Amino acid sequence: MGLRSDHRSGNDAYGACLVKRATRIPAAVLMALLALLSPHAASTAAPQTSSQKSEASQEEKTVAVEVRGLQALDEDEVYEAIGVKLKSWFEFWGSDEKRLKVSLLDGLSDRLRGFLDSKGYYDATFTVERKGDTVLITIQEGRPVTVSEINISSDFPIRDLVTFSRGEPFETEKFVSIKSSIRKALLKEGFCSYDLETKAYVDLDRRSVSLLYRLAKGDPCFFGNTTVVKKPEDLSDDVILSRMRYRPGDRFSTERVRESYAALNQLGIFGQTLINTEIKYFNEVRPQVSAVYKQKMRRYTLMAGYDTRSGFRVRGAYDHFNFLGGGRKAGVVAQYSSEAVELSANFFQPAIWKLADYYYLDFYAKGGYTMHRYDTYDEDRFFLDAWLRHDDGRWLWDLGMALERISIELSAQDPAIIPGDFNLLYTYGRITYDARDSKTNPRKGWYLSGYGEYGVSQGELETNDYYLWTLEGRAIASMGKFTFAAVGKAGVLEDNGKAALPASKFFYAGGSFSNRAYGPLEIGRTLSPTRDDALGGRSWLNVTLEIQFPVWNDLYGGVFYDATMISDESYNFDAPWIQSVGVGVRYMTPVGPLKIDFGVNTHDASIWRASVMIGQSF
Repeated sequence: MGLRSDHRSGNDAYGACLVKRATRIPAAVLMALLALLSPHAASTAAPQTSSQKSEASQEEKTVAVEVRGLQALDEDEVYEAIGVKLKSWFEFWGSDEKRLKVSLLDGLSDRLRGFLDSKGYYDATFTVERKGDTVLITIQEGRPVTVSEINISSDFPIRDLVTFSRGEPFETEKFVSIKSSIRKALLKEGFCSYDLETKAYVDLDRRSVSLLYRLAKGDPCFFGNTTVVKKPEDLSDDVILSRMRYRPGDRFSTERVRESYAALNQLGIFGQTLINTEIKYFNEVRPQVSAVYKQKMRRYTLMAGYDTRSGFRVRGAYDHFNFLGGGRKAGVVAQYSSEAVELSANFFQPAIWKLADYYYLDFYAKGGYTMHRYDTYDEDRFFLDAWLRHDDGRWLWDLGMALERISIELSAQDPAIIPGDFNLLYTYGRITYDARDSKTNPRKGWYLSGYGEYGVSQGELETNDYYLWTLEGRAIASMGKFTFAAVGKAGVLEDNGKAALPASKFFYAGGSFSNRAYGPLEIGRTLSPTRDDALGGRSWLNVTLEIQFPVWNDLYGGVFYDATMISDESYNFDAPWIQSVGVGVRYMTPVGPLKIDFGVNTHDASIWRASVMIGQSF
């Protein structure tokens, strides 16, 4: 639509590997194998003398290395285990020769032995030969220790997390990773008093291992009061507590803790933050928060780019964090392209009012000038906008007021577009409830949002009051690693059909969040399945259906269906629909998926668009 850190608690029985014969492999040894997988050990170096620096320079020399004899083991994993830095998948340039630092030759045999044992190849043998500038490693894998039995006793669903299968080689790293995944799943669902036991019984005579997973999830845990134990002297506790995305009595979840970290970081004033959730009183988690200012509170950014539609574009911004203290922020933004210009200033003050315990209001203000060039008209806009916001992670609401002066000049003859000057004064409100399991990449849950606006618009011909509203709903569900999403949006503008509203106040569609066969806000009133008007409409519907599925590691695929209807009359939803289908790829990142989508009109394949975005459309 357009109007133009891992915190753990619980009782763990750490995994042990016991041997059913006289020769035993202690649990500590198997767990320590993971450390051998890393070629670099942390150390504290004393100041170097000139002779030592010379020796260090010599140690940076490299030798060629070649691994032979592999049957089942992955060659790249072997190289990484011994310390070879491999090229990334996108590094197509340079030599493919594998080289190892001379300083890593010492300890090479120990690292290789540790790697082979961690993969279950306890009987593997190898030789290391140096021939001039080349190190040749020959490996005889032998018969690996394989998983023969998996026993699970649990009152919490963990079977999908135990990814071992019978007959596969037993890998220490995978064994530890599964336990970590179980812990994370328990804490995400609010179980912090669990009793987890994981064991691996290894029989070297039979080359087999029997796995045991025993879990009692215990009673759910809940958040208690949060205490600020460390903060800057000039910052109030309320600024920090207002960023906590939970309240006392809410069920404990690491997702809520993660969202609290994100909210603290969004203030832009902290260099270090810690939310300690290890302190419990029975099943009540009592978080303690520590925060330290970052050193630099001023940020300058400059970005430039080019695309085939708007040509060259540049954007610059200046942000002053902790402006006048108290976590406030002031900033200036300037950007230019052939289609848009902006020069604006903004201000933010967190926790300006406290209405009740854990119920805070933030203050935002923004003002400036924008210019947009559309297909048939150009719009100049001066604006001032101020609003209050409450955001506790689930509920978000805004209440604000805005003043705008808009000038429209026709660039092509279009009787539907009214030129001239418009003065607008309006109030607005937004309320959202977000029950998704994640804001960056949800796999289940639902989302509801409503927006309302009432104002007065004064045109050159007449003055008119108006109101508009929008509703949005999202539903997300998952089956295995497949995610299914449905999104519905609707909006109505009521202005009595008078000629006192600027064109940008009407509804438009197109882009990553509505119809992906079109660019942002390219769809006006829908006239047929392939045609639309330059002017937007007064009634609007949009439907999106999407399926996301795994491809390889963090790479996912997607298929989608988008449909849009925009009519000229208020509360008239009988206009033609413009529909599109498409496919895309998603690469999962910590800040959300990087999405590349290709959409095409279902009635005319010549209407298509490729789009790129970071974040989830549902």
